[in-house]
Amino acid sequence: MMRCTIAIETEGPGRPIGRIQKTLKLNLPLRETWLDTAKGLGITLVVMAHVLDHSTWRWAHPIYFAVSLFFMPFFFIISGYLFAVTERKALLRKRVQGLLIPYVMFLGAIMASVLVVDFLRGDTPAPWQIRELITDALLGGRHLTRELGVFWFVTCLVATQLVYNEVAIRTSGPTDPSMLIFVGASVGLAYSIQAYWQEVRAPLALTNVPLAIGAFWFGHFLRERGMSALWSAVFVVAVAGVALAAARTGSDFTFSMKNAIFGPPLLGLLVALAISTFILGLIRFMAMPSLRIAPLAEIGAASLVIMFVHQFVHFTLRDFGMSSELALIALSLGLPYLLYRGLRSSRILSPWFIGSGDLALSIQLMRRSLAFRAG
Repeated sequence: MMRCTIAIETEGPGRPIGRIQKTLKLNLPLRETWLDTAKGLGITLVVMAHVLDHSTWRWAHPIYFAVSLFFMPFFFIISGYLFAVTERKALLRKRVQGLLIPYVMFLGAIMASVLVVDFLRGDTPAPWQIRELITDALLGGRHLTRELGVFWFVTCLVATQLVYNEVAIRTSGPTDPSMLIFVGASVGLAYSIQAYWQEVRAPLALTNVPLAIGAFWFGHFLRERGMSALWSAVFVVAVAGVALAAARTGSDFTFSMKNAIFGPPLLGLLVALAISTFILGLIRFMAMPSLRIAPLAEIGAASLVIMFVHQFVHFTLRDFGMSSELALIALSLGLPYLLYRGLRSSRILSPWFIGSGDLALSIQLMRRSLAFRAG
């Protein structure tokens, strides 16, 4: 159930206008659960792609290539679909609590875990290596690799949301001419970065924001304006036709958002949007009550923790000799999911690691625990 507060202006005899607030209960869902299913599929594809990227299986590269065409823009589209114009301070506060605090906590935890694993393997890092690790963590973005490589996504997402919100505050929706000009300029800048500044390792993945804005806007457009099944099909088929024709002429569709490789100008992004449109439409159909896909939705609810942790699990297991792709994929999904369940059940840890719960209560509980132990 969702509460909606309605303010009613009233004027009594001999009194100035006052405000009466009434709270109504509306039978509206707090979230669209099919989006959790979409995130569940998305994070599963992310884990699978990252495992296969380091595999010698003959089908690993083709599968990785196909998934990489859209798997990161897919998350920005989902985020755009959930977007609502928000007062800037409130949005910043929400993003700090919901994304940036977990980002810092997991970044520190995994850095420490990497050092512990290296020590257990007999590979004690030199002081300069530790300094380099800390410096790369502070810079973020493309400076983060291996176990920390996926962390670029969060800083890029936060920057994208904050910038997009600033424009949305001043416009009337995703089809407002000013918004369209802004998005078009952003996408144009993204492909300029690919052409001229691809090697620039900007801090916090800021050079990825212009393309992310294009995907984010598309999700916002789908939410606000929608796209019928017919027009979705036309869009997907048209982009597929153009892409196949371009591929026959030798166009390179390699897509690595983190590394500022976005495929052929505009067409690379359109391919990502078209594939995402098809998958989202399929998921909405599958999410009908008659079809049971709750496990995928549950994985989607844990997607942030899985995003942060799966590469640590993957590389650690691989370094200790595990080579089965199926086992690596299953454990890289399953172990972070179990961690998520544990964190979610803790009133102390959940605000810091998964962005849910009350930070003030967590601090209060920690103080009580420390005081009890000291006593």
